[in-house]
Amino acid sequence: MPLPAPASFWLLGVRLDPLSEEDLLRRLELHLFDSHGLLTVTTVNAECIALANRDPRYRQTINSSSLNLIDGAGINLAARLRGLGPFPRLPGADLIYTLAQQCQQHNLRLFLLGGAPEVAQAAGQRLQSLYPGLEIAFYSPLRLSEESGLDESQPIFDLLEEFSPHVLYVALGMPKQEKWIALQREQMEKMGVRLAIGVGGALDYISGRVPRAPRLWRRLGLEWLFRLLRQPRLRLRRQAERLSWFAVAAFMEALRLRWRKMGRPAAGR
Repeated sequence: MPLPAPASFWLLGVRLDPLSEEDLLRRLELHLFDSHGLLTVTTVNAECIALANRDPRYRQTINSSSLNLIDGAGINLAARLRGLGPFPRLPGADLIYTLAQQCQQHNLRLFLLGGAPEVAQAAGQRLQSLYPGLEIAFYSPLRLSEESGLDESQPIFDLLEEFSPHVLYVALGMPKQEKWIALQREQMEKMGVRLAIGVGGALDYISGRVPRAPRLWRRLGLEWLFRLLRQPRLRLRRQAERLSWFAVAAFMEALRLRWRKMGRPAAGR
């Protein structure tokens, strides 16, 4: 059964698919049970778009993803400047639980790729405790290459073929996880993987290694600020550079679109 295409829009050269959680789950169920091939999912935030601006290949990779979900208050703010939205936010750190529950309920196998070894193991154990009976395995790569995200000499594909997962969480961080998914798409399809999603640092949250922002902060779209306050040395320069670029670029793009619309001749002239 073909999947209906969501109504998408473009922001700074990146395609976004503003789905609600209900619509997303419906599409995923249709694909997991009634379709073949691999569905790839990217959760896009302001930093992701900033990286895509500097790296055309990364931008192309994101735009070739099956679904680009909105993960970040900055994107919603930029959309509202253009008279769009607000749209539901679908952070990878939330979807990781939702998809794990689906795997448990429908006897689907789940594979965690990435994170430090102790983090991946703790995250897997945590998900199994939340969803008893969940079939889950993990692999934590020790070396990452800039080009593919993984050292291809490592036995990752042997493990994937042996476990034969239906759903794959790739926790290599941006932009490596999206590049790796795109580069290994054909290989994953041959192994029967039906859904691959980049989840960034979500395994750190699940394992308990890194606390997640309180619910109120998340509701207000301030999760980025919570992370910055907890890890200022790690995040200050990176976030200041990327988020400031995104804010200025999104504002200028909205302004250009408004000017273009105001200058358009009225219908019938």
